[in-house]
Amino acid sequence: MDAHLIYTTHAHLKTLAKWSEWIYCGVGADIKTDVINKIINEYFEDSTLYFVTDRKESGQINKEDILQRINKEIEQKELFLWDINLKKIIEFNRIGVMRKGLISTSV
Repeated sequence: MDAHLIYTTHAHLKTLAKWSEWIYCGVGADIKTDVINKIINEYFEDSTLYFVTDRKESGQINKEDILQRINKEIEQKELFLWDINLKKIIEFNRIGVMRKGLISTSV
């Protein structure tokens, strides 16, 4: 998928998610990489995820590259991680909090 399509799909689907409570993950020198890494690895099974920031820079990312990118960009904008099936999401807010979301599929 191209960046624009990923972002547009994300913008619609995130409104359908059932969200957890916010968890403090820090920013800058106070970033809790161990907390972020643990939650990402426990929540997402795939090795490739969608990293969503805006219409031009959203795309696929390997799990091992995520922490570096989050650390670099978390203070500038909201960041979102999606699984490849677009059912699970993690949102990172630039104030240093994160939450998990799940899209329920109803039959």
